[in-house]
Amino acid sequence: MAKFYSYYVLCPLIDQNSFLGVTQDKEAETVVVTLGRNVVNKYRLSDQKQTGGWTSKDHITSAVIYDDEQESYVGVFNQNTIKAWKDESENLDKLKKYKFSAKIFKVLARQNQTSLIIFENGNCASLPYGVDNRLISAHKPIIKDKENIIDVGAYTIDKKDYICYVIKNTNNKKKEKYEILISPLRDELGDLEKAKLTREKVVRSDDVYVVGHLISTNNNKVYILWSDSKLSVYDIKNKSWKNMVSVPWISTLSSVSIACMEKNHLIMFGSNTEEDGAILVAYDVVLGVGSCRYPLKMYTTEAKLYSFNNRIILQGSNHIAMLPYMLETDRNISSLLGSHNIISENVMKIVSWDASGKSDLVIGSDIKHLWLKGLAERTVCSQIMTALIEKDDLEALYKTLLQFTDIPESVIVSLIVYTISMLNSNDINITNDEGIRILCLNEKNKKGDLLKYLLQIPFSDALIIPHLRQLLSLDDALLLISFIAHLILDTELDMERESKIYDWCILLLDTFYQQFLMTNDPKVTIVLEKIQRIVESLIHDMQLIDNVMPLLGKMLHGTPISEQKTTSSYVIDLLNI
Repeated sequence: MAKFYSYYVLCPLIDQNSFLGVTQDKEAETVVVTLGRNVVNKYRLSDQKQTGGWTSKDHITSAVIYDDEQESYVGVFNQNTIKAWKDESENLDKLKKYKFSAKIFKVLARQNQTSLIIFENGNCASLPYGVDNRLISAHKPIIKDKENIIDVGAYTIDKKDYICYVIKNTNNKKKEKYEILISPLRDELGDLEKAKLTREKVVRSDDVYVVGHLISTNNNKVYILWSDSKLSVYDIKNKSWKNMVSVPWISTLSSVSIACMEKNHLIMFGSNTEEDGAILVAYDVVLGVGSCRYPLKMYTTEAKLYSFNNRIILQGSNHIAMLPYMLETDRNISSLLGSHNIISENVMKIVSWDASGKSDLVIGSDIKHLWLKGLAERTVCSQIMTALIEKDDLEALYKTLLQFTDIPESVIVSLIVYTISMLNSNDINITNDEGIRILCLNEKNKKGDLLKYLLQIPFSDALIIPHLRQLLSLDDALLLISFIAHLILDTELDMERESKIYDWCILLLDTFYQQFLMTNDPKVTIVLEKIQRIVESLIHDMQLIDNVMPLLGKMLHGTPISEQKTTSSYVIDLLNI
């Protein structure tokens, strides 16, 4: 299951129409952004800072790439010229030019291999071979008249390199036709083995049309999205088609941009179903379901979309946006099936044994009974926990909760609200650190233990925020933030638990920020100032580590460390008279 984080601006756009694309730099944390026909910049993703850049008088006509084999940046100029340069190069206009007789579509970077020159007529060649044999561009075209290459990808199957094109034919004015063209490449030379070239038609009924496409080199498949929201998948290796279920949450009446997040996930950008904004959708191609979505205000037609180093790069209306993400591999499949709950008229039986203080629920048998009915774990958890909250049995609730691994966001919030109410939150002064500290450190406090456990359960931001706003009051939110603050300061947490605590702190601030701004309650100011001091302390610690890292690097590499000589503010000279 995917999870999106906050939206950042990587850099402003010069002109939306002249933007050519983003490619991976030699370092994983850096990307090359071809902002326009004359400007190329490098940006570091971690802090969105520009780390380099070049300008050119000649028009750049394709996204600049970094070639691993030549350790150089390569760009296409004026559609028929290639230039290569190093990181330290300053003037691109004085570089050596390699001119071709045919127009160049793009230079395609390949990991741990030399790049490929892709010509608009369908021919291709490895970068060194193409530069040394420029007549290859004039070979017989494989792209017919009124056909255009709209996507290209290079991949390897059984140690053999292949090239794949998605081609659009505009000959038919009523409906555009698409084909997938595949050809093996000659070793080292990188040109086509035309005798083995194959074409696969992309065909469906006349009432639907293509709105999105992607060649995925991660799993050697071609994805075609149709106007009826159906996703077709062409397996290149097996030469077979597969139709998946509809893609949710996104409108397919207009174009949809598609990119590959990971091997089993796609990211899609398009208009939302109400046609009043845009949306990013993460789609699980194995299960055929949408796993996450992120609403956006502005839709951009045919926006360029990429994924680098767990970050989504998106072309906006006037900027390049960046959206970090995480794939939660530990979530169960049932968490994706929330809309397919089985409705049962049978009510869960409550067995009354005696008047003792113990729970009347036979929890183990009830869980087993619900599982035998084929219900998802999330559904079982929701039914059992709701009944236990109504019975007000804290001990049974805590023990039963430990039996579940996939807990719905609605249940997490309900349990947090229930636990805070059991703490008599009205009697706790959140401005008094001692009361919160006792709550955190009291080993016999089952309520505090339950609250700590609830804060470690995985959740989705998009799913949990509506429940927090509906069920959690402002006072309870302030108490929870104070509780989290003392967990950070006064308890020892491993990296995973500490990360979860930070996620909760950010989540609560995001959820209640409007109420924080509008209220005049002095408690809000005290709690927020407490969080501010914690953040400032953490930033100070990170700055100290940043200052020590160069010294540690020298020690690890055996570099001599020179002692800094202290300079005095005065000098004593001895004069002989």
